[in-house]
Amino acid sequence: MTPAYTRLADTHGLEPIDGFRPGPVTPLLAKGGALGPALGGNLVDGLAGVIARYAYGRFTYNVVFARIPESQPFVPRLQCERLGRLTDDTHYGFEVRNTRTWTESEALNARYRVTASPFQDLNWLRQLFAPTFVDWLAQSPPEDFSFELAYGSLLCSIEEDDPGEPGLVALWRASAAVADRIRAESAE
Repeated sequence: MTPAYTRLADTHGLEPIDGFRPGPVTPLLAKGGALGPALGGNLVDGLAGVIARYAYGRFTYNVVFARIPESQPFVPRLQCERLGRLTDDTHYGFEVRNTRTWTESEALNARYRVTASPFQDLNWLRQLFAPTFVDWLAQSPPEDFSFELAYGSLLCSIEEDDPGEPGLVALWRASAAVADRIRAESAE
């Protein structure tokens, strides 16, 4: 375990998880790779989360994973990726098709590319991306933060190899805010 993960576990009550493998359940996790070290705990009230280092090929991320199955009927796939983010060196033309989601926020559009599965319920997406959430996304998460939601599995990530304990805490908190917003909108 890295020193940052050890400090995170000690200061935030997270427990080490050996052999964490959720499978290829989100686009980033479908790249293959290794997750570890991994720590688990309560991300938000009643929702377990796992924070881990994720490496494949030349790429390394720190990620937070949580399952939000109640979101699946409303949004099968949703990605909110930092503009300029690279997750792969090779493209074969067989990538899953997504539709760019329009938002009125220039600040959000300047920072992220938001896409969803085709034929998505646009009304639900507009409600999810309420002005307060859009403002928060545009200003508050870590600079290299992205998230993806695929069939009830949420994966939030930062691209920094070793963000230290403060960076991991910022990732955990940003992931909690996204998970909480998705859960709240799914419950309405």
